[in-house]
Amino acid sequence: MNVGIYCDSGINGGHEEMLKRFMLALITSGNVQTLHILVPKSNAALHRYVSELARHNAKVRMVSLSYTAESIRGDLFALFRAIRSTAATLRTLQLSKLLIAQGTIVSGIAGLFAARYARVRALSYLPLVDDGPATESSTDKVKWLAKRVMYRMPDEFVTLNEHLRGKLRTLAPHARTMILENYVDDRFSRSMLTKSAARASLGLPDDGTTVIAHIGRINFKQKRQDFLLEAIERHPEAFKRTIVLIIGEGADAARLAAMVDASPTLTACVRIVGPKSDVLPYIVASDTLVLPSAFEGVPLVMIEAVLAERPIVVSRICGLDSYLPDALLFPAGDHDAFVERIFAARDVPMAALTSDFRRRFSREVFEAQAQNVMMPATPSRGAYDPASPQPSDLLAK
Repeated sequence: MNVGIYCDSGINGGHEEMLKRFMLALITSGNVQTLHILVPKSNAALHRYVSELARHNAKVRMVSLSYTAESIRGDLFALFRAIRSTAATLRTLQLSKLLIAQGTIVSGIAGLFAARYARVRALSYLPLVDDGPATESSTDKVKWLAKRVMYRMPDEFVTLNEHLRGKLRTLAPHARTMILENYVDDRFSRSMLTKSAARASLGLPDDGTTVIAHIGRINFKQKRQDFLLEAIERHPEAFKRTIVLIIGEGADAARLAAMVDASPTLTACVRIVGPKSDVLPYIVASDTLVLPSAFEGVPLVMIEAVLAERPIVVSRICGLDSYLPDALLFPAGDHDAFVERIFAARDVPMAALTSDFRRRFSREVFEAQAQNVMMPATPSRGAYDPASPQPSDLLAK
């Protein structure tokens, strides 16, 4: 097979990290003869990564894009130029299939439209699926109608779990839908680093102080670091002997810092750490991790935390209750329940859940699924399902 991967993202988040692992799985596949990877030149980290892959693997070809999704957003003329130039490139590559990395259905649309114009079979790698219009306003309803049309454009979808696949089957009933669950590096489950050693290396006290960590892109709309700060301010007594670490970078970093600086309660316990290339020591050093997101696919930090046998308290959203027990879930928007779960989480037994995650999110399982989803579809669209993981035995009990 002569296949392609298209990613026009200007950032390097969890979805881009999984895309890199997808690339590695396809390189090892005997069914893939040539792998063309289209990435933006201005995304320096991703471009450099793909360039190295091409340098060391004869089957990899890199195609540099002159734009990112962010650079053409809101500019119809730039979008049209991107679609036209990318479609022309796709025609010359003569691909069997093009995998398009889309965070949501409206991201990566230049690649989606280009594939349609070049008549290349399009497979959308989609971790987030809409539920409907954001509000009842006319503008949001019109946007939703446009999205409904876009959901009908890909020939196939790859998403992260049964919950998301069910939503896709409603929105795109004639498309083939498959599941590719994330995987995490073995070091999160095999590390010999102890909590005391991790705290010492990070300059954190090991005297009974509770350490809580939020790891992720600083984006209030999705990751809701502001909700975490609100919860602390509503329950200052609960956080008196606590350090809350916020690790990451993003568009709301300045707002986050301003909120902490303006509040003596927050200043006393919150430490804004910034981005870190290796989050393992922060996970191991923590008593509990938190992820009060408004929406998620399958967050890597959730898997990483559980593999390291650390509890993580998350919002009950987007099917995440199929991964974690009730004791680690709280109703999105409920500050009181959030705080209660945080300080009760240290008593949640993790060994069985960790064992289940090691099986479910292994590299071997991921690579087998990744190679299967790129195989040609059977004549009956929507019926073939080569990459459906087994449900968790632990949560089924």
